[in-house]
Amino acid sequence: MGQKLGITEPAPDIAVFTALPVERQALLDALGPSARYRWQGQGLNVCDVDGTRVLVLPPSGMGNVGIAAHAARAIGVWNPAQLLLVGIAGGVRGAGDDLRLGDVLVPDQVVGYELSKLTVEGAKPRYETYRPDYGLLSMAGSVEPAEWLPSGTAPAGVDPPPTTSRGPKAHFGPVLSGEKVIADDHTVDGLRTAWPKALGVEMESLGVALAAYRGGPGFLMVKAVCDFADSEKNDEWHGYAAAAAARFSVAVLRRYAGEHAATAGAERPQAVPMNAPDGFPGAVKVRFCRGLVDDWEDLADYFGIPPYSKRRFQTGNEPRGVWEWLETRHKLHLLPQALQEIHPDLPNFFGPGAHT
Repeated sequence: MGQKLGITEPAPDIAVFTALPVERQALLDALGPSARYRWQGQGLNVCDVDGTRVLVLPPSGMGNVGIAAHAARAIGVWNPAQLLLVGIAGGVRGAGDDLRLGDVLVPDQVVGYELSKLTVEGAKPRYETYRPDYGLLSMAGSVEPAEWLPSGTAPAGVDPPPTTSRGPKAHFGPVLSGEKVIADDHTVDGLRTAWPKALGVEMESLGVALAAYRGGPGFLMVKAVCDFADSEKNDEWHGYAAAAAARFSVAVLRRYAGEHAATAGAERPQAVPMNAPDGFPGAVKVRFCRGLVDDWEDLADYFGIPPYSKRRFQTGNEPRGVWEWLETRHKLHLLPQALQEIHPDLPNFFGPGAHT
């Protein structure tokens, strides 16, 4: 039995989610050795990928609702910098560049297609779209085939005959996410009418993307095609596709570790304490914004503020941008400890009685 995982340990850099046991096992096989933990009756695994701390959560089961709650809880307890969803998906026949079974899908946008408005003319869909973390998406785009191609033999007699011989490849584009297992050509054709560039359909990415949007971490999905969501749908490709997605994900994790080598292993706290103060008086904010000067970038890296958020900070007033980014995510109470760890030479902006 694994040891217990306490919330006083450093936060994971990346929390990884799967829906099915076959997806999780393929991921653990690709990651290699890991430490096993028990937390509130759940089995967790923590892996080190070139200095990056990766937490693998138990399978959530299929569906956006369940995995959204799963991801929101993980954010609240472990405070990961990034969320990664790994697994299998249905592909859209004829999509992308010769999309085939076993190919990997990485969405540049996740599209929720279940919401609709009922009118006298009938139901009108209201699509929800979420973008993945730009940095993670860029890393995924740079992964070479040799880094992730599965070593196993692909199932025979299922994939349409290829026009040219090739191994699995990665495709980037919209992925549709809903609450239904689709095994019907007409349903996919209808969705593709609205989203002609859609690569695939699945049931979890919207939930994780929404949790990331509300909770602050970055997000990326990596899934491989196990069927074409039609009447020929079966489970024969599940293992192969799960392995392909897992190996591709590990390649992304290694790139992430290389990009964040300077901050790898930074001990961000896991949980937000229940008695954490809501904020600080205005005078403390003024001292912080005036005194931080050029050291704001180290603080932003410590908290994993994504590049696109940093670019929105007003030039010359970046410390205020950092403050407000943390404030909206209820993380201001972490500032004193963070500054003490990365810049103990700075003045103490948070003296006795600083909290409101």
